[in-house]
Amino acid sequence: MSKFEKYHPLLTPHYTFDWLTKVRVKSVFTLYQQMSDTQTPPTMLTTADQLNQTMREIFHDQKLVWGISTRPTDQFVGQAGFDPIDLTTKTAVLTVTVLSAHHQTAVLTEIYQRLIAFAWHELHLTHLTVVPAADDIITRHLLVQLDFVPKTPAARAYELKN
Repeated sequence: MSKFEKYHPLLTPHYTFDWLTKVRVKSVFTLYQQMSDTQTPPTMLTTADQLNQTMREIFHDQKLVWGISTRPTDQFVGQAGFDPIDLTTKTAVLTVTVLSAHHQTAVLTEIYQRLIAFAWHELHLTHLTVVPAADDIITRHLLVQLDFVPKTPAARAYELKN
């Protein structure tokens, strides 16, 4: 059994983190369309393939990613997790992507705080990296509030050590 298989669902006061396979593909497709910065936009088929690949990697302990939904309405908000994660070096890249309507400080704060606590207390990680989008001022400001330190002067990536 995968080490990561047991880590679902995770709960916060307002959100449930569960496997992406519990979310309607159409909802994830909408998120992936929003995330796409390539000339080849995602399709329903490529979205389904990506979900299947993500779950395979979770069950091989290569990443740990969840779909995020509101409680109790079960409205899809986005996805987040540790991608990639290395338990040997105790490091991970923390990724959080939410639909535009949910890209707000309060939402992101609750998500980041839960995942940071999970990284330290459950996974025993010692080092997290976040690479926010260049134009994502909300996330950049929040990361500094959460004690992340810019990795470079250009602040493309932020680090947090436990």
